[in-house]
Amino acid sequence: MRIAMLHWAFPPTIGGVETHLFMVCPALVRRGHQVGVLTGAINGETQEELWQGVYLRRTPLLDLNSLTPALIEEKRAAIAEEMNRFFTTFKPDLVHAHNMHYFSPVHTEILMEFKKRYGFPVILTAHNVWEDDLFKEMLRFRHDWDGIIAVSHFIKREMVAAGYPAEKIVVIHHGLAYRHFLARTENPEIRRIIREAAGDKKIIFHPARMSLAKGSDVVVKAFRLVKEACPSTFLLLAGTDKTVDWGAVQQKEIAQIKELIHSLGLEKDILIRFFSWEEIPAAYRESDIIVYPSVFQEPFGIALLEAMALGKPLVVTRVGGMPEIVLDGETGFVIPPRDPEALAEKLIFLLRHPEKARELGENAAKRFKEKFSLEEMLKAMTNYYHLVWQRSITKKGAPSHSAAGR
Repeated sequence: MRIAMLHWAFPPTIGGVETHLFMVCPALVRRGHQVGVLTGAINGETQEELWQGVYLRRTPLLDLNSLTPALIEEKRAAIAEEMNRFFTTFKPDLVHAHNMHYFSPVHTEILMEFKKRYGFPVILTAHNVWEDDLFKEMLRFRHDWDGIIAVSHFIKREMVAAGYPAEKIVVIHHGLAYRHFLARTENPEIRRIIREAAGDKKIIFHPARMSLAKGSDVVVKAFRLVKEACPSTFLLLAGTDKTVDWGAVQQKEIAQIKELIHSLGLEKDILIRFFSWEEIPAAYRESDIIVYPSVFQEPFGIALLEAMALGKPLVVTRVGGMPEIVLDGETGFVIPPRDPEALAEKLIFLLRHPEKARELGENAAKRFKEKFSLEEMLKAMTNYYHLVWQRSITKKGAPSHSAAGR
């Protein structure tokens, strides 16, 4: 099957959706599919490349960091031309869009026009939900998707509540390529950088991008309390660069978090560093406890799988889909959001009870292998592709670029 993926960004831009696509696209190629990706530019210029068998076309016309709603409307014709070029060049049997139920009605409207023109079915993966006027505006497309994948049961509930048809939505949890991830945990340079800063202290790692939504300020406030009880601890913060920053708010929030660190006198006890997709597994390996205290309705959190794969205990918040992944008291702890005292309490407990931390980590690794492998996710995804494609040709007749016989 010829599968076209559409998303606003792709590595080296980091983020959950980007990591998902980075793993899924070449894995689909290895399974015998042909995969093309239309995504945002990384240097402001259109580029084409063949990467691990995947056809990549990067264009500034999908780069959310450089586009505003007004600019998107102004460039409507150019966007249509770019998307048409991609579809006529790659000739997909099926188009799989990621988070196109938000950000840009223009892009989604154009996609639906090409769906009618060329006859291919379109699948949406909803990695997030929102609660604003733009999300409500995008509801006008809710019946146009031929299939919808929700990354958690939480996301499905929210989509149905918003008006998306429940019968079109299937839940497919993310998976992680364990062997490939494990192979990247050996990185002497990253180990040296971290250990030069932390010494032999126990390391608490927050692997999310630095932002208020991800609870970075909550982590810093909790860490101050942890240091009082367990002085031989160190905090590692990641994600200060190369992220999708719709609205250009991240740098302001990073400055706010750094000011908080300064006001609490914690500069010498915290390392802030951007880790590339290739480097971050080594950061997990050096860490003792992983925290992910998001304050918004986190849809899933691939970072949770990364921590679980390496047998690390987790402390997360009771928001969104995270309680579906981390079992409270079994593979980690689940706490209320916006509660640095509760976070500090669990961290101090784990630091003072290393045998319990080890047990939770071992349980996490076991749960990961049973529930969240890349192979299980790919099996569910490709089965859904064929189901949606078959429904489409039954309803409308074979698409212009038929996958029959492949």
